[in-house]
Amino acid sequence: SYYIYIYSLFDTMMMLGRSIVLFFLLLLLTSISIVSSDEDAESPSAPSYGVDVSTPIHHAKVSDNYAWLPHNVDPSNHATPAKYKDMAIQPLGNMQELYDQTIQGCVDYYGKKGSRCYMNEQERIEMSLRQPQSMQNYTDLGFKKIRAPPELFSLIQQFWKKHKNNWKQSNREENWPAGNTYTNHWQAMTYITSIEDPKLRGGGHRLKQQIWDAAQDTLEEWTGEELTQCSLYGIRTYTTGAILASHVDRLPLVSSAIINVDQDVDEPWPLEVI
Repeated sequence: SYYIYIYSLFDTMMMLGRSIVLFFLLLLLTSISIVSSDEDAESPSAPSYGVDVSTPIHHAKVSDNYAWLPHNVDPSNHATPAKYKDMAIQPLGNMQELYDQTIQGCVDYYGKKGSRCYMNEQERIEMSLRQPQSMQNYTDLGFKKIRAPPELFSLIQQFWKKHKNNWKQSNREENWPAGNTYTNHWQAMTYITSIEDPKLRGGGHRLKQQIWDAAQDTLEEWTGEELTQCSLYGIRTYTTGAILASHVDRLPLVSSAIINVDQDVDEPWPLEVI
């Protein structure tokens, strides 16, 4: 299965195998999600839960308001403790432990610069609170799941097939700033295969523009807006254990697209949209 997600305010991915995705951004204050698979594209099935459940989004702590606690099981006879008031139900288990281990891994990796991990986390959370207040909605739901345009997917897939087996020459480690916590690169490095690199067979500005052109009509039809292309990262490879933290994009880059080009995973990997 190959998935394309053009997602809204937040996104989180946790990889249990290797997944190869392509990122690009459009100048628009909204987003969409696209899929190409055997699954019914018009009927996406996914669990729903509140913020601060999988990872901190509005507060620095993950919810520990478990569904099995007395006030959730029998609210008529058990009052909700003050600490759990307005806290989202936690259906995913002890996510605080995973989060603490992840951030500690960052601190240990960067040593004397480890304090930057906490600073970056604080900025990520503050931005997740601040950014949505400046957003304008262009759609009712904020995301949509449809079949991937064949022309768009074919362009990317053909380029990837030319270079996926030439790993050392075609892929480079991403250079993340010290203390950056958007990915746990200190544990699971991410790699980029640049589609605009003319040194790679088939790559260059022409391919980049073809990808933009193939995606634009679908996005403009859904949003009802004329879009301006801004940035196209290239094909990013996530390795086993990789996490992409929940985040919002910086203005004006607030509509993002993820195209799942290829993958080899032990079990399906989740993508959160809030």
